[in-house]
Amino acid sequence: MSGNSESQSKGNLFFGLTLIVAGTVFLMDRMELIHAFDYWFLLPAMIALGGVVDIVSPSKPEHIAKGCFSLVFALWLYVSIEQLWGWNFRTSWPLLLIAFGIQHLVGGLLAAREVQK
Repeated sequence: MSGNSESQSKGNLFFGLTLIVAGTVFLMDRMELIHAFDYWFLLPAMIALGGVVDIVSPSKPEHIAKGCFSLVFALWLYVSIEQLWGWNFRTSWPLLLIAFGIQHLVGGLLAAREVQK
């Protein structure tokens, strides 16, 4: 199996498992077996785990930048939910624009470097 399809398989596996877990949590919430709101703290962790998967097994150089953005997004989400340092969704959203811009800048630089090799 080539590196590209292997990395894509890992990404699909992770995404599929994430959907199954999220669906199970929502179903159990609707059946009043659990209160899903009690488990929202896991959302940033799941996003961060996806970022780690992108960093560890990239099929393209841009995936490293995407994984780093996922880690920053997960951190931002956690900080906004917990309102650490006085940050919340309303006050800290411009950080996402900056992080998204950096992701594309770094992804482009990594791709250009790969082409030069």
